[in-house]
Amino acid sequence: MTKTCPQCAMVLSFETARLPTEPFTVMCPRCRQSVTIMPPEQEEGRLPGAPGTGPIAAGDSGKEAELLRSLAALLRGGNGGEAQAATGDKWQRRRVLVCIDDKAIRDKVRAILDHSRYEIFSAELATEASEILQEYRAEAIILSPTFDAEHAGGGAIMQHVNRLTPQMRRRTYVVLVSPQLRTMDTYLAFANGVNLSIHPEDVGSLQAILERSIRDFNELYRPLYTAMEIQPF
Repeated sequence: MTKTCPQCAMVLSFETARLPTEPFTVMCPRCRQSVTIMPPEQEEGRLPGAPGTGPIAAGDSGKEAELLRSLAALLRGGNGGEAQAATGDKWQRRRVLVCIDDKAIRDKVRAILDHSRYEIFSAELATEASEILQEYRAEAIILSPTFDAEHAGGGAIMQHVNRLTPQMRRRTYVVLVSPQLRTMDTYLAFANGVNLSIHPEDVGSLQAILERSIRDFNELYRPLYTAMEIQPF
């Protein structure tokens, strides 16, 4: 499907099969205008009988508002997830999982990141990465498409990310490192289902690039954070 930016009239193209089921916002790569995307209705993508499987009727607006208030209360309730990140965890180091097949780049990433601010885990195999993700909640995943290529490790990590709830996905920053991508290319990052793209030649500036990208991300979601009374990522 395509969507035209209301600010600069740039046509944004999206693969329908990769779109989420809920409306979402992207930033126009040309003028940086926020553009809201309304995905087409899909028959698949939800468990049978799950809430929200059909369109909201006119009389359901009150129920929808109540559901949103309940969700916001849950997120502030301290049962893990975002509420936990908004309180005690905000002073802890961010957990970063590095899944890069090239050892030299992997070691460089580990050396570049400030260990006083980031708790760094690394994996060489998809099974090892899966065990880390099960035991710890990684707040950032730095991934190369060819990670553990023999077992399609890059695809396995992205499947894990895509299965996260929207709330947890917003708290999981995915960075794709590839020579086929330009650094901080918003469109290519979105097309690959990640938050940030980095060319391997720019890994030496990884921490500065990552922190700038997170600032832009928080600015984009500022209205949501304000409405839900939760801390930025």
